[in-house]
Amino acid sequence: MLQRTALTSIFILLVIVFSGCGGEIEPGTSKEKMSGVIKAQVSEARIEKQPLLYEAMGTVHAVKESTLSSKLMAAVKAISVKEGDFVKKGDILVLLDNSQVGAQLQQAEEASAEAVRAHAAAIAGADSARAAARLADATYRRYLSLFKEESASRQEFEEAEARNSQAEAALLQAEAMVQAASHRVKQAEAALSSAKSFNKDSTIYAPYNGFITAKMMEPGDLASPGMPVIGIEGTEGSYIELVIPENLINNTGIGEKAGITIPASNDLSFEGKITTIAPAADPKTRSFMIKISFTVNENIHSGMYARVQIPSGEISVLSVPSSALIHQGQLTGIFMIDGEKKARFRVVRTGKSFDKSIEILSGLKPGDRYLLNPPPNTSDGMSVEALS
Repeated sequence: MLQRTALTSIFILLVIVFSGCGGEIEPGTSKEKMSGVIKAQVSEARIEKQPLLYEAMGTVHAVKESTLSSKLMAAVKAISVKEGDFVKKGDILVLLDNSQVGAQLQQAEEASAEAVRAHAAAIAGADSARAAARLADATYRRYLSLFKEESASRQEFEEAEARNSQAEAALLQAEAMVQAASHRVKQAEAALSSAKSFNKDSTIYAPYNGFITAKMMEPGDLASPGMPVIGIEGTEGSYIELVIPENLINNTGIGEKAGITIPASNDLSFEGKITTIAPAADPKTRSFMIKISFTVNENIHSGMYARVQIPSGEISVLSVPSSALIHQGQLTGIFMIDGEKKARFRVVRTGKSFDKSIEILSGLKPGDRYLLNPPPNTSDGMSVEALS
């Protein structure tokens, strides 16, 4: 009985094994059959002209930046701003002790008033001398006529002549005193103007709208002429100063756009415009200084390092839009369209990057058709329906 049961079990097992091996298994791996259709834009690879860019390094500057200095030898009385403050043109930034300047101004005002009074007195004296001279001249002429008619003695005539000469000399002296007084008035006015200027210089004003970048002194410090006190930058814009080699100067012109990247501001990228090209090269480096201007940006500050791409001609390359490239691990490729209108992934080697496209060095040739912007679900072997 046990023997029959065992034989039955073996038979059933053999049946199961042979039934499972009914299909033939070929060696190797089976080919995955992809199915489905994708709709996408299709483009044709062609050689196009792309701008050739020269990358240079530069430094950011403000269009307006100034270091305000004292014009007086005076103690700093007060500073009403700090670094980072925004100020408007005409705002008071620094007050200097003007006590000594005030005393000089008062003296100049008094001297000017005295010179004006002396000038007025000299004019009055000249007017009196002029009247006396007219009278003496008339008397002299009358006595001259009488003397000729022998109606007056020689002594009387000579006395009249002497008085006339004295009156003329007095008039000349009075007029000279007027001129001297007038000169003193001008000197006093110049001294007063200078004193007023010094008094005005005891206050330092903002020359334009901007931000305070530096404060070099504190209240109580002694300022002297030419000593820096406050640094300020305007808000009218910024520029990047850099140099380019002489062989590029003929391909660079004022008004051309340039790409700018600021690494310290998370690689902030934007466009600037060439506004200045030095008329002469540096004989030591054989390079030209240029300036790239751009609008003010709160994330960009003077002194920052910048990378600038300057157009330096054109180059003919085989390129595709960046949107056509697919990155799979360490591989970069593109979905080609074969003769059966199926997508085929092809590895490519890239070169220079341009504005919105990338140079293809190998893996693609002119005339090849490819997916311009492959959908995320695109796989090798899928049928492609081109969008118009």
